[in-house]
Amino acid sequence: MNSVNLLPAYARPGHPWAAIGKDLSPRRALTGGAAVACVAVLGLGAGYVHERSVVNDKRVALADLQTQVAAADAKAAPLRAAQAAAAARMAAAGTVSSSRVVWEKTLADLSRVLPAQVYLQSLSVQSPTPLAAGASTTGAPTTGAPTTVPVAGATTFSATGVASSHVRVALVLDRLSSLPWLSDVTLVSSTSGASSSGSLSGGDTFSVTAGFNPNGGAK
Repeated sequence: MNSVNLLPAYARPGHPWAAIGKDLSPRRALTGGAAVACVAVLGLGAGYVHERSVVNDKRVALADLQTQVAAADAKAAPLRAAQAAAAARMAAAGTVSSSRVVWEKTLADLSRVLPAQVYLQSLSVQSPTPLAAGASTTGAPTTGAPTTVPVAGATTFSATGVASSHVRVALVLDRLSSLPWLSDVTLVSSTSGASSSGSLSGGDTFSVTAGFNPNGGAK
């Protein structure tokens, strides 16, 4: 029977690689393996230390950047607050401007339509909601009547005055109805004076109310 060599070709006798390692003792082989393992461990350790150093450097850089961002944000906070306050003031100014009544023109129109031998004793424009303290103005129209006029949200117009006769009172109602910013002009009361001479000293005292629209809406 023929024998069969189960060794690989490079390990069979006569092959150039077959003699490699035969002259090494187990201790030398173990020492060489340990040296290779140590070199590998040292390489891994050096790589770990390097990568850890890189990560730490990036963490330090990130912390510095976050500190700079926090400082910049603290410096920018007053600017943002000022911008917000300016925007709020602009919005408030826009609201006031859109609802502002040009009282000079309003009172001038009123004085032009009042007939002769008529003067007003009081004139008011009342807001449907209470206004803050100091939100009203007091002045005198061309006719000399004292005026108290809230400056925002006004809807109700009322006036009292004296006319030399009932005819003049009716003319006052007709003239007030011609103003574009008044509507539904109504005579509340009219009291005859003691004198029939047609003078203001003994004339008729009257009171009127109307709807008020500073934008001159249709009556």
